[in-house]
Amino acid sequence: MAAQPDVTVIIPTHKRAHLLRRALESVKQQPAAVEVIVVSDATDGGTDRACAAWLSADDIYIRRNGAPGPSASRNLGLSLARGRYVLFLDDDDAWHANFIPALLAQPAVQQGLAVYANSSVVTERRGPDGPEFLDEGFMDVAGRLTLEIYIKNQVHMSCFAFPRTLLAGLEFDVFMRAYEDWDFMLAVINRQMPVHVPVLASRIFEVKDATTDRRGDSRAANDYNVVIDYLYVYRRHPAPNADIAQRRVSLMNGLGIPATPSML
Repeated sequence: MAAQPDVTVIIPTHKRAHLLRRALESVKQQPAAVEVIVVSDATDGGTDRACAAWLSADDIYIRRNGAPGPSASRNLGLSLARGRYVLFLDDDDAWHANFIPALLAQPAVQQGLAVYANSSVVTERRGPDGPEFLDEGFMDVAGRLTLEIYIKNQVHMSCFAFPRTLLAGLEFDVFMRAYEDWDFMLAVINRQMPVHVPVLASRIFEVKDATTDRRGDSRAANDYNVVIDYLYVYRRHPAPNADIAQRRVSLMNGLGIPATPSML
């Protein structure tokens, strides 16, 4: 078996080989050794070919059984990860060049702390001929991660790097319809609050028109099922203080839910 890698990246995927190739290319072009774990929740020849083209013998590609969804795929990846640090990357996102060497050079990472880094957000269209770039904006998220994460999510999952030992026993909730990333992050924060590092990490690709191919859309926060997931997260992760509890109440009341602090 190869020596323990510094970094493992877990990529759940679902029949989006043309986007997965972009993600894998961005990982494999890093001037650093990265263990890649791709978990597909569907049988798809395009995904097979993308992984055959980009993955090495030290990487892992699994076509798993069971219900579709990224949570179960990430959990399977976590059970197999060997890296000192674990990162998650959606199949339609990518890493900036030289991200991993810059990350590993950070004192906080050398000390073994959980960290989060900066990103950019790319707007694109996804037509039959492939993605079409529209715009890109850069985000410095220094100081963005605060106790307000107990009210709503603040930082994209692809911006985080976690010591693998910190994640022992944690899993993504496979029954949630939305916000499973946020729920997982709160479980991590209950153990250790990540610190910011001034590194450019991920390129987060967004589609804001009808060409989107996402299976779900967590932006619909007024949808009844999504509000239920909010309440579910609140009950699993109690507010750390009275102010956060009251602000949760205000948010739920604004969405038409007659909540009280004792509920949240």
